[in-house]
Amino acid sequence: MMIDPRSILCAIPCGDGRTMAELTGCLVTSANRFGALTTPSECSHVGLVRNMIAASFMDSNFEWLLCIDSDIVPKPTDFNFLLEPCDVEQAYLDPKDNPEDFPANTPPRPSRVMCSLVMPPRKGQALDLKLRGKGAADMLVVAEYAYKRDTCDPVKLGMGFVRIHRSVFEALQALEHPKNPLAAEYDRALVELEKIFTREYDGALEHAGILDVLRRSRPDPGGGSRLWSGTRDGRVLWDYFPSGPMISQYVPTAQWKGEDHGFFTLCHLAGIIPRIETRTRLIHIGRKGYAYEGPDSGGGQ
Repeated sequence: MMIDPRSILCAIPCGDGRTMAELTGCLVTSANRFGALTTPSECSHVGLVRNMIAASFMDSNFEWLLCIDSDIVPKPTDFNFLLEPCDVEQAYLDPKDNPEDFPANTPPRPSRVMCSLVMPPRKGQALDLKLRGKGAADMLVVAEYAYKRDTCDPVKLGMGFVRIHRSVFEALQALEHPKNPLAAEYDRALVELEKIFTREYDGALEHAGILDVLRRSRPDPGGGSRLWSGTRDGRVLWDYFPSGPMISQYVPTAQWKGEDHGFFTLCHLAGIIPRIETRTRLIHIGRKGYAYEGPDSGGGQ
């Protein structure tokens, strides 16, 4: 059972306009697993091109975004695992139940969403991509793959082979900074202080400078979008993929993070739990092909 392929947009960022021959061959043999393919090559900045892909996806009628890096080689079976609505074989921790009933290493249940159609419709049945009510599916699925080093330890939370529902981007757009309750209290206190100055002092104008200083010293009220945004070629882009030191505004770890970890940091702040797919056996192409053989292989064992 897979998600309806007509609801899936497959996107492969390739700044140099090239993909690995092995990936191209796999796309040909797996073309029935997605509805359209885009390979933007007009931008070499990986974070920016991912935001451009996300913006185009959100402007489309597709429900799912399938992201594949140009140096990742999946097999048809890998597509099958990634596009399974839910991994029913895995034992997840249900937050509604008592945690003591589960082993300590039981993973939390991935965040779910009602998608339009899980199974392809019958012949002659129309596909309504705007209807979310046919079946539950894991809204964010990320597959592990090996680093380009001989230890072949797995990449955790990388963007090489990922499935994203559009509701994930909607949730990130809705993220806001926490509001500062002291700002509202400060405003109320300032209003009362203005009344006192006006009522108690004949020379209220003498205190206007003090009031002006207090107005300009108002605490930051907080709130507002957590995501940065900007324009490119007249188009507004949300920054779903912050990288480098910018991530410290969300989680002050003082570590330099890539755009993929920036995306998953935002998802964590939005309360979205991804499904970590370890059944896939992807090849990561560098000076040679680096194989992923599971979470307990290579440097990850």
